[in-house]
Amino acid sequence: MSGTLASLGAAPETPQNPAAGTAKSRKRGCGCLGSVSGAIGLVIGVMLLLNPWSLRMGGRWTPALTWHGVGKLHSTTGATYGLFMELNPYLAQGRRGGSGKNLEGTAKICTPEGEVFAMKVDGYLKHAWLDADQKPITFYLRSPKDAQPKLRADFYGSWQGQELVLDDKGSMAMSFLPDGNAKGYLKGMNAPTEDTTGSLRYAAESEFVSVCGERAKSSF
Repeated sequence: MSGTLASLGAAPETPQNPAAGTAKSRKRGCGCLGSVSGAIGLVIGVMLLLNPWSLRMGGRWTPALTWHGVGKLHSTTGATYGLFMELNPYLAQGRRGGSGKNLEGTAKICTPEGEVFAMKVDGYLKHAWLDADQKPITFYLRSPKDAQPKLRADFYGSWQGQELVLDDKGSMAMSFLPDGNAKGYLKGMNAPTEDTTGSLRYAAESEFVSVCGERAKSSF
């Protein structure tokens, strides 16, 4: 009887609300997404602070921080190549911050016979601040790690309005034969005094076919 009276005098238990627990879990889950978004925003903010020219590349507004172009390269040996290049600003991290590299991307080179080779790109844009136009750029194109044959090409130039003007200063002769076919880096003989020049215009990767022919479609 006393036990019954004690239980009657006790405060009633508050019923648990399952929805409240679920809501708390949802709130905790949103924190992760917010942190990731904040980190991405911070990286983009630092990128724009250090490289404000990345908003205007190739004589045009580039809010996506990307420029891509297609064009032809002409060698003094008579060979003609097609080139596609896509570029993004590069934000150095840690000790590598002093390397000077501030562009990275990908490229595709096609030979006169229609062979297409994918390349990685490291770029060095100098003396640019609010605009990259007419500022000197050096590009280093390299084959992916396991690619065969190994190819290299260096280009020097600048954006001249909406064109990216390039000169290899003889570097392509170290990877390509005088007729334009790939031979591999430092394989065989180089064509004496060979020079390859050309320009790229802003274009989508799909337009690579227009300079390389139908065989370039297999590279997409």
